[in-house]
Amino acid sequence: MPTGGEDPSELARLLHASARRVVPELGSGHLTRTRVANRPIPGDGFPSVGAVASVPGYYEAVSHSGITLGPVIGRLLASEILGGQRDEMLADFRPERCPL
Repeated sequence: MPTGGEDPSELARLLHASARRVVPELGSGHLTRTRVANRPIPGDGFPSVGAVASVPGYYEAVSHSGITLGPVIGRLLASEILGGQRDEMLADFRPERCPL
């Protein structure tokens, strides 16, 4: 949540403008809603990545280190979703390790 009195709508507008410079195709898109929320972090502090058995078709990628781990988590999870094979690199970070 912004702590310095920032306007979430203004922050979203700036982020969208920055994203359009990197991905020009976003130029035709527009923001429909802005929300500020607390970042979810698994209780043990480690990422939770993969299918959640109790919700068929649902996969999660929850991590405090999204900026640094995002690219590798995205690739591994996309490969798992599209190919159906669980990558051993994610073995210690599966959602089933976290109690409900």
